[in-house]
This record gives sequence, C-alpha cells and structure tokens, in this order.
Amino acid sequence: MPTCLIAEIGGTVGDIEGQIFVEALRQFRKDVGPENCLFIHVTLIPYVGPWGEIKTKPTQHSVMKLREMGIQPDVLIAARASRSPTK
Repeated sequence: MPTCLIAEIGGTVGDIEGQIFVEALRQFRKDVGPENCLFIHVTLIPYVGPWGEIKTKPTQHSVMKLREMGIQPDVLIAARASRSPTK
C-alpha cells in the first residue's frame, strides 16, 4: 500500500461519468479507515452580474451531491472565478 495517494476526480459532481471514481474513493476510505484518508473538495465561487455578487449556491449543491454519494469533504477549498470588482 502506498504511503501517500493523491487522486483527483475532475468534472462536475453528480455527472454519471465520474460516479464510478467517486464510489472507488468512498470504498477506499472505508478500506483504509477515515483516519488515513482526507477528502479535499475544490470548488469555484463565481462572481456574477454587474455588482460582482458572490454565488455560493453551486458550492452548496456540489457538497450536497457528494454527501448523497457517501463522501463528506474534510477540507473545502474555494477558488474565485475572477477578481472582485473594485469600487
């Protein structure tokens, strides 16, 4: 067994193409134990509209979808889509 394993699943949470990989990671955590596995969810926090309003709903939805698939993220990393507008 490797000392450290990093697995990245790209794409959108909930897409059928990635479900088998999410399930594999869920089973991996079960096999090695939660104390030996860390799930990091990297998500986009977009700014939209002329006011640069921050939208967190996509992140809330992706975390909800992951939890429905049996994955509870341990760490959440939020990336900005663009710079916030200056006033």
